[in-house]
Amino acid sequence: MLKIPDASTPCKWYKSKNARRPKGHLTTLLRSMTTKHLSHIPTNLITGFLGVGKTTAILNLLEQKPNNENWAVLVNEFGKIGLDGVFYSATGIAVKEIVGGCLCCAVNVPFQVSINNLLKEATPDRLLIEPSGLGHPKQVLEMLSSDLFKEVLDLKASICLVDPRKLTDPRYAQHQTFRDQIALSDVLIANKTDMADHNAIELFHQWGKKASPPKERIAQTTQGQLDASWLNLPRNPQRQTSFTHTNKSTFLHPTENDPNTLTNHADGYQSFGQQFPAQHCFDFEQLQTQLSQLNAERIKGLLNTNQGWFIVNGSDGQINYLRCSASSIQSIEVILREDLALNISTTLNACRTESQ
Repeated sequence: MLKIPDASTPCKWYKSKNARRPKGHLTTLLRSMTTKHLSHIPTNLITGFLGVGKTTAILNLLEQKPNNENWAVLVNEFGKIGLDGVFYSATGIAVKEIVGGCLCCAVNVPFQVSINNLLKEATPDRLLIEPSGLGHPKQVLEMLSSDLFKEVLDLKASICLVDPRKLTDPRYAQHQTFRDQIALSDVLIANKTDMADHNAIELFHQWGKKASPPKERIAQTTQGQLDASWLNLPRNPQRQTSFTHTNKSTFLHPTENDPNTLTNHADGYQSFGQQFPAQHCFDFEQLQTQLSQLNAERIKGLLNTNQGWFIVNGSDGQINYLRCSASSIQSIEVILREDLALNISTTLNACRTESQ
């Protein structure tokens, strides 16, 4: 059973009043970190499209962490629910979250403040950054390599995970963010190869081999099993994107009837997030049935059911339910294509039960 950290834990960050502080304040704080020997911290971007297995891959990397090192994770969520932080916090790793949009659209004061606070609190020997599956890495890489962070961070190889099956689907293969995550990566990894056929894996290697400059490493794996030595490979700043990325600001919008329900729209996708009091209870079997029928790109949740508390984690039509300890609040996030019109709140309410 996974033990869920208390919701009040200081390692979670959503919005801070410090985000309004001027840039000069941030520069002073970053300079002060270098005087405290927080300098040239190896930093890696772990990218990949929705549901490719980034969180699983990072958890695998954390298992390979040297015992004498302290690592930290900065994670971005497209929607309101920051469930990835629950997984990372359960490992004892310091984690901060930026929710409600793609990280590339947040590379301003909130992004800078979150890195600054995480480095101060965790004093890590390595920083791993996981953008949203819809996050474009260009602005993030530019910010991390800017003068503001040049004395604090040592930007290493960017690792991109790809589901080879998506390469044959124009909805993904022609998506700007999908293509540019691959283009800007130094290490390109085919994940979920146990679910892909020979033609899909061969197509993946064709995509990788045509990259210019050449990739530092091209490999294939299952279950997000990565080699931690790849983190020390160099970054090539000469890599170029296929498209000109426009910085689209995204906003979380409360619904009219329920302030605990928020939606988000960007890049052809929509997210629905909702929080419930801990005492609300869902019928486990009904929940399984209803969620399996949503045709969602991504489902994440922390829910109380009549069979106990579960972390819900789903993509590609497969939904896993992991038993966990009780939490002070429960929540769910569903990411779907923007052209799907579903009343998810009604669906969830239909699964409610009075007893546990």
